[in-house]
Amino acid sequence: MTEGKVKGKTGSLTAMPVIETQAGDVSAFVPTNVISITDGQIFLETSLFNSGLRPAINAGLSVSRVGGAAQTKLIKKLGGGIRLALAQYRNLLLSQFASDLDDQTENN
Repeated sequence: MTEGKVKGKTGSLTAMPVIETQAGDVSAFVPTNVISITDGQIFLETSLFNSGLRPAINAGLSVSRVGGAAQTKLIKKLGGGIRLALAQYRNLLLSQFASDLDDQTENN
């Protein structure tokens, strides 16, 4: 099997691997390898679940390589605005730690 194709057959193969991270660390060996071979991932977060959010999807870490190719122009436009708002919100949350960082770390 190469590039999702099976010689002499039509159709496609679909896999939905499920992995559990240790303390939400997506940079470990198994998560990074699964991320690299799949067309996207949905990242479920324990803290979101415990706060009552269902489904507990972390939109910042959940991605799709198909993305815009499967979306209408309106959905692309709305989604882009939402992604930007979420990114700005995360930056705002992290900015509270800026005073605790040395100058070199803060500026990189």
